[in-house]
Amino acid sequence: MDFLQTLLNWFSKGGIIMWPILIFSVYGMSLCYERWMHYLREDKALAGSWAGMPEFAGEAAAFPAGTGSAAGRLSRAALSNGHLNDGARVEKARHAFQEEQAGIEKHLGTISVIASLLPMLGLLGTVIGMIDSFNAIAEHGSGNPRIVADGISVALITTEAGLIASIPLFYLHQLLSTRADVLTRRLDEFTTQILHVHSAERTDSVLR
Repeated sequence: MDFLQTLLNWFSKGGIIMWPILIFSVYGMSLCYERWMHYLREDKALAGSWAGMPEFAGEAAAFPAGTGSAAGRLSRAALSNGHLNDGARVEKARHAFQEEQAGIEKHLGTISVIASLLPMLGLLGTVIGMIDSFNAIAEHGSGNPRIVADGISVALITTEAGLIASIPLFYLHQLLSTRADVLTRRLDEFTTQILHVHSAERTDSVLR
């Protein structure tokens, strides 16, 4: 209870800028959570799709090409164009892969922007607080150094809050970006393998 009261007092001292810092921080963390859970689901679906990979082209009809995951949609795109020649099928698979890649990277740019924005909001709050402090000094004089120190201390709260909120988001953005890159490479390998199994022409990668 004492900690909560201290936190509320600290928040209220920071002024109105603390509210956008809080809102952007919560929004950024919610995006990080959504992306983390999305990657967990995609990893699980991809592992299951690898396990169901057919060994021969004649087993294509038995392949579980569902639509609930990136792996399922990519497998359907690769297998549903059997009437096309190999070059056209690869092009269809490449187009589907690019769409899935965009979905994998969704929200990562927003998280990065929020992580960069939070310290700037904190700095803005500090500048506003410093202006108020110097206005108070000009109005009442600087005979009491404690008043000046208290004003500066309060002004720095928003910078502190902005840094506290942004550091975890920077770390999570890097972590999620790495996971997105790994998942993208694995989906590329998966789609390419499907094309290898069901095509006479070898394809090095759907990324190229």
